[in-house]
Amino acid sequence: MSDEQIEQAKMLSELRNAFQQAVETVDAYLNWLGQRQGFREAESKPKQATINENVFTMLKWEASKGSRLGDFEVAYKAQNMPDAWQHAYNILKANNATINNRFHLEGYQHHYWLYANKYHDRIFRKNCRRSETR
Repeated sequence: MSDEQIEQAKMLSELRNAFQQAVETVDAYLNWLGQRQGFREAESKPKQATINENVFTMLKWEASKGSRLGDFEVAYKAQNMPDAWQHAYNILKANNATINNRFHLEGYQHHYWLYANKYHDRIFRKNCRRSETR
């Protein structure tokens, strides 16, 4: 790829991330409006129902182990495609995914979270218990 193509790819990636954040903001605003107007269905619709776990599984993960957490995995920004990593990071950030509020949808094999106040270059995951994957 030429330098110009690389710059264009970076620009397109940044635009996609900005549009994704705009869509998430509009979704949140519409849900707020629906709730305010008394439309219960606006709040009851799962916001992230269309987020496939492949967004996360396509990242490169490294095994890690902690004394309290046990076995878990880390995806480092520097070791992944920037746009794929940023997209996954943005989803977790928009859903306030933390160690105490892990991101997980029905059918997912893992829980995902950020330590945004400590690490801005890492995404964490841990296997779900069998009862949580159903």
